[in-house]
Amino acid sequence: MKKKCSVLVTLLCFTFIVNAQTFDPILAKKLQNNIDSFRTVNNLKGISASVIYPGKGTWKGVTGISHAGTPITSDMLFGIASNTKLFTGVLLLKLAENNIIHLDDSLHQYLPTFKNIDSNITIRQLLNHTSGLADVTSVPGYPDSMLANPNRVFTASEMLAWAGTPLFSAGTSWNYCNTNYLLAGLIAESASKQSYGKLLRDSILTPLQLDSTFLDVYETILYPVAHPWQAGVDKNAIPRTSVNSAAWAAGAMYATSGEMVQWYQALMNGQVLNSKSFNELTTFVGSGNYGMGISKATIIGRTIWQHGGTIWGGYNSFMLYDTATGIIICVLINQLPGQANQLSIQLLSTLINSSVGFSESTSIKKHMMVYPNPTNGLIQIEIPNQTIHDIKVYDLQGKLVAETSESQFNLSNYMNGTYLIKAQTEQGIYNYQIIKQ
Repeated sequence: MKKKCSVLVTLLCFTFIVNAQTFDPILAKKLQNNIDSFRTVNNLKGISASVIYPGKGTWKGVTGISHAGTPITSDMLFGIASNTKLFTGVLLLKLAENNIIHLDDSLHQYLPTFKNIDSNITIRQLLNHTSGLADVTSVPGYPDSMLANPNRVFTASEMLAWAGTPLFSAGTSWNYCNTNYLLAGLIAESASKQSYGKLLRDSILTPLQLDSTFLDVYETILYPVAHPWQAGVDKNAIPRTSVNSAAWAAGAMYATSGEMVQWYQALMNGQVLNSKSFNELTTFVGSGNYGMGISKATIIGRTIWQHGGTIWGGYNSFMLYDTATGIIICVLINQLPGQANQLSIQLLSTLINSSVGFSESTSIKKHMMVYPNPTNGLIQIEIPNQTIHDIKVYDLQGKLVAETSESQFNLSNYMNGTYLIKAQTEQGIYNYQIIKQ
């Protein structure tokens, strides 16, 4: 193991960007209608969602209940599950900025050996999921082990003993794996000689004033937490100590949706990492287009940076950053299955299709005609004084489901739901949202 000296990680200095704008009330109502209808259609318990739209302000919305008689409120915490990984990735990048570690250092420089874990794997390979390690959460019987004694505190070292045979040699392929981020947390502790929780609090949460964001088990959560539901059952009576201690640096954090968009805003605006580290964070590799706690995807024809999270019991979270506009969206749901990703895309579509959206298409959108909407199949699109050359229809997963050059087309053979339509004219591409029912 590498010889380490005691270090004090300097707290980060941040310049805060204040959103002083008053969010457009018409757009706010549309977003609230989105989350209300999504909860109703999908029979969900509760949702907390927040949006930052640069130049237009911040919106927060809630719908549904924590449990009987207790509605969701905007200050209520939810488990963010694997969205914890971005915090861990940033911690390691900050340690690298301070020359406490290097991303191409090997595990053996910081940690003892573990069965089925190659000590020559690098920190970089952990963070971008190219290590080839087997995921400890995929071990048969994993959920049962967590439930056998829900009050038990699992250590990362205990969890790593469950790792199976590697899936491939390090650096030769890609596979999402929670084991990687358990190891990353241990490296952060070994290199800094601080606990992961203290490092997280001192280096990120306190400087960014994220005082409603917590690492469960290792910190006392000070604010109300939305009850978790799974398969229609309120799981709040079952302690989450075993589940969250096992998840640790890979998935044990709780937050409000408002603080999660605040976190993304600071990170994306260069307030947390230097340019070199930010480039490392957003160097996307492998079949998952994964950086270091964040991934890249194309959704409704747009490039977004994203991450989702699901944890037993159950919570579902999704974060989304639209690279073209800087829009940030967080959706937190206190139920499994939750489909937070689908709602996030629906919110993004509402934002970019709104008349208060992109300035270059506002005048056209005021006079557009898309009818009927909702529709039972047949759709007519008209844009005054423009010829539509091409129309593409996407589902909320970003999959292209239809393409036509005709302004009248039919979705009768497609499932009910929300679809995103991109119409190409000689003046540009215009985006629309249609509901088929």
